[in-house]
Amino acid sequence: MKKGNDKKGKKIAGRIIFFALLAVFITTGSVALYNIIVTEARYTAAQQEYTTLREYSPQEAEIPETGPADEANTTNESDDPVEGSNDSVALSDLNPDYIGWIRIDGTGIDYPVVQGADNDKYQRRTFMGEKNASGTIFMDNLCTGVFKGYSILYGHNMRDGSMFAQLHHFLEEDFLEAYPDIMIFNPDGEILIFRIFEVKITHTWDPVFTLSDSSQETVDEFFAGYGIVPGSDILILSTCTTGAKSERLLVFAERST
Repeated sequence: MKKGNDKKGKKIAGRIIFFALLAVFITTGSVALYNIIVTEARYTAAQQEYTTLREYSPQEAEIPETGPADEANTTNESDDPVEGSNDSVALSDLNPDYIGWIRIDGTGIDYPVVQGADNDKYQRRTFMGEKNASGTIFMDNLCTGVFKGYSILYGHNMRDGSMFAQLHHFLEEDFLEAYPDIMIFNPDGEILIFRIFEVKITHTWDPVFTLSDSSQETVDEFFAGYGIVPGSDILILSTCTTGAKSERLLVFAERST
C-alpha cells in the first residue's frame, strides 16, 4: 500500500513540476512576445515621425554631379535654389537643435540632423522629443563648425534597417562606387556634398573620436595620411555593429562642393 502511495505521490509531484515549468515557459514567452510587439510599435512610431518630417525637407533635390573623385572640387553650375524643395527653416521652428538634413542615395538615409548640449539627449529621443530607441541622427556636441572643419555624426544601427543601419553597405566596394556621395542641406539652403574616401570597422577608443574638440592643425595631421589637403571639411558617420559592444563602423568623407 505504501509503495502505491509513493508512486501516486511521485506522479502528482511530476505533474506539479510539469505545470510549473509550463507556466514559466508561457510567462516567459508572453513577456518576450510583448517586448517584440512594443519594440516594433516604437520602431514604427519613429519612422512615421520621420516620414512626416520629410514633408519639410528638400524632397525634390538630387545630388549635383561632381565628376570623378579626382575632379571633386568642381562646383555646381547652378546657384539657383533647389526646385520643389520646402523651407527647411520650419524644421528649426519644430526643434531649435536642428542643424541640417542628411541624405545618401541608395541607402534610405534621409533624416534631419540635430546637435544637443550633450551627446545623450538624442540617443533615445526622436527629433520631436519622443522617447524612442531609434533616436535621432546627431552631431557630436563638441563640434563647433556645423559641417565646417571636422564634423562627426552618430546614428543607431537599427534592426529594422532605419537610421544609420544602411551604412554597412559601404563596406562593399561596388556599393561605394555606385553611391560615393553624402548630401547635407544646411538650414540656410546651402547644399554640401561630401565624397566618401574611407570606410572601416574600428572601436570606441579609435583616436578619430577625440578630434571633435581638437585644433585644425591636429585634424590636418590626422588626415594627412589619407592624402587630405589641410583645412578641408571632413565628415565622419559613426554607427555600432553587430559585433562587440565597443565596435563601430566609420564612414569618412571629404567635402567636394
